[in-house]
Amino acid sequence: MVKSRAEAMEETKQLEERASEAESAALALAAEIAQLRDELALLQREKSHLTETVADINEIITAKDAEFHDVLGKIEAASARFGFLC
Repeated sequence: MVKSRAEAMEETKQLEERASEAESAALALAAEIAQLRDELALLQREKSHLTETVADINEIITAKDAEFHDVLGKIEAASARFGFLC
């Protein structure tokens, strides 16, 4: 089947339009990927910061818990001595 020049030009025009649309879609996706990468990097930094904060809080809680148990032991020992005296 032999195509006429007009048919060939119309087919070429349609192919160029589809190529242009595909290029636009690819550029939009590339921009979205770049934005998502930036957002991911930000979220990873935030996660790292929060992880450090939680570790610091756990360290403080552990120290305060040890301090509490020390004081509680002293109170129990003093109570036992007081009870012994009464």
